[in-house]
Amino acid sequence: MTTPDTAGMPGADEKRALFPRVRTGRRWLNLVWTIPAAVVVLLAVVAVGIGLRQLPGVEDFIAQHPGTVARAEPQGFPWWLRWQHFLNVIFLLPIMRSGLQVLAGRPRLFWKLGQRPGAEWLRMNGPVEPGARVSPRHDAVALPTQLGLPGTRRSTASARWWHLTCTMLWLLNGVVFYIVLFATGQWTRVVPTSLDVFPNAVSAVLQYASLDFPDQRSWVAYNGIQLLTYFITVFVAAPLAVLTGLLQSPRISKAVGAAHSRLFNAEAARSVHSIVLAWFVVFTIVHVALVLTTGAAENLNHITVGHTGTGPAGLVLFAVGVVVLAVLWAIASPVTNRWPGAVQAVAVRVLGPIARLF
Repeated sequence: MTTPDTAGMPGADEKRALFPRVRTGRRWLNLVWTIPAAVVVLLAVVAVGIGLRQLPGVEDFIAQHPGTVARAEPQGFPWWLRWQHFLNVIFLLPIMRSGLQVLAGRPRLFWKLGQRPGAEWLRMNGPVEPGARVSPRHDAVALPTQLGLPGTRRSTASARWWHLTCTMLWLLNGVVFYIVLFATGQWTRVVPTSLDVFPNAVSAVLQYASLDFPDQRSWVAYNGIQLLTYFITVFVAAPLAVLTGLLQSPRISKAVGAAHSRLFNAEAARSVHSIVLAWFVVFTIVHVALVLTTGAAENLNHITVGHTGTGPAGLVLFAVGVVVLAVLWAIASPVTNRWPGAVQAVAVRVLGPIARLF
């Protein structure tokens, strides 16, 4: 039996989370099927892309719009950008892991206030009868300890400390990033400055789809689809994550008049927040995959040592970084489960009075 002292500890009445299910009318779609579906869609896209590249009109379009939008100086990746990129990864990974854990603590997402289990649009637990009374404590599920942070059931409190602490550090890093980005002119790397970005984005997608990748000129400028994706991530997804996170605080939600809003209530904010989390997960996977498949040595030299070329320095530093991240990933859950009070104490020191809002 689970007691208040053992709740949240490893092995304490664990009820494992289900792979997320999404409501489609009266049925539930297991999102695990999106994995083979994505493979099929990807193969179809490649087939269509290769076929389209055989058409003279498409080749003329690509010749006119090669994929990359020309930009002025500055070029390259300055030291501050490279360091902030690494810090962003260090903070973002535990944010995503602890965010999944918080979701597992209330494994159902709703759009309206007052809805009960059975009316959710996404769930990570079994179905219940509409309108049934199910307490959050009973509904909570566990995640694998190397996926969730800390992974165990009813460990939402520890997960929130991780989430809030790393989010605060991520925000500080982000504020510095925004300031220096616009102060140095590097903003032109991630902000579209002309409508040419759209045909170039289409061109880049066609080239990726045909497996004849566009020229890698990221030292000078990103191609159109990269530019749009980075813009959405930096200037839409990141602020939206912060906004919807704040709206989940009862004090903040009440203060801004959103507590009973149909569009901005806490449940809707939680749903949007989770969708943004999914965006960051997918973005990270695709980003890393493209870095490694479109000229890994040169790409890694860009973002680690800050120069072009295909020397081994970038690969070596990347390997070291992966080891550091892997160690941090591996020890985070065991340390949290072993010393939850210490984790909370560190979080309170980092957050200060902000902790009272949540």
